[in-house]
Amino acid sequence: MDFYFVDYSDDQRKTYINSEMQYKSYLEKQIRYNKSFRFRMGWNKSQGKEYLFKECLDTKKRVSLGRKNDKTVAIYEAFNKQKKELKASLKQSKELLLKNEKINKFTKIARVPNVLVNLFRRINELGLDEKVIIIGTNSLYAYEAYAGVFIEEQHLATFDIDVFNKRNKKIAFALKEKLPQKTLKSLLIDVDKSFKKSKEAPYRFVNNDDIVVEIITPISKKEQKTDVFSGVLNLEIAGTKWLENSKLHKQMLIAQNGKCAFVNVIHPLEYAVYKNWLGKHERKDLMKRQRDIKQSLLVTELIQRYIPVIDIEQDLQKIQNMSKSAIKEYKNEILKS
Repeated sequence: MDFYFVDYSDDQRKTYINSEMQYKSYLEKQIRYNKSFRFRMGWNKSQGKEYLFKECLDTKKRVSLGRKNDKTVAIYEAFNKQKKELKASLKQSKELLLKNEKINKFTKIARVPNVLVNLFRRINELGLDEKVIIIGTNSLYAYEAYAGVFIEEQHLATFDIDVFNKRNKKIAFALKEKLPQKTLKSLLIDVDKSFKKSKEAPYRFVNNDDIVVEIITPISKKEQKTDVFSGVLNLEIAGTKWLENSKLHKQMLIAQNGKCAFVNVIHPLEYAVYKNWLGKHERKDLMKRQRDIKQSLLVTELIQRYIPVIDIEQDLQKIQNMSKSAIKEYKNEILKS
């Protein structure tokens, strides 16, 4: 089966690279600010003496840094000076991002659903990239950007966004303290308040535009408790073990509104193997079965034509988290088709 791909123009490649550089710069500053400057410092009087305190802006938890003296005064002044400088630098980065958003739309490389990118921008800012990944059809946006091409719209069109919460990736203590009430569910509602929980399933959310987001936290045999971060019930899905241990690929996506975000997706080759297996063995719905197998073929052709750094034959031998039978089926039914 031959698929039709449209290569990025030179102008589109330049725009994408510039946007990625600017967004990386912004993220570095934002994450640094979240880690070091989501606090305020001040002086507190006690028994006629002044003490320097540091207070978390999110939890209001205070820590004493000692009596007022030359050392604590220097700490106070340096903290406020650095915080002021970083805030000014962040403001400049945000202004550059706004300009880039307009250029992204003008050069027509902005086409990923806004909800997906808005959600993952918050995930990027919180440093949760390794914990939350995109699975399903929306992964194709990452693969096309990696290859520097556009996939035909008919293969991308979907109103479902599947978000996979990796149980084996823990949340840093600093994040738990910074955002004790945050879950994937609350982050989703932060970016679009029209999202409501579906009556059909507690892990499914639907907004006013009928965009469906499914937050999937796999069931653990060792621990049956719901992952605190997911904010929804655990779910058992086909191939969970593979997804949990899959090799990941990070890619910047550009939304229809011009905004950028990095997403983690399953490595393209493992995605192709997984989709073929899913279509052959797990799907009861014939249309979904055909779609899965077609996506396996599409991603395979994309790799062969545009991603030479992936040596399919050699890399298949390195896959450890998938069954040998699934890999053999992929080689016989997809590679030789």
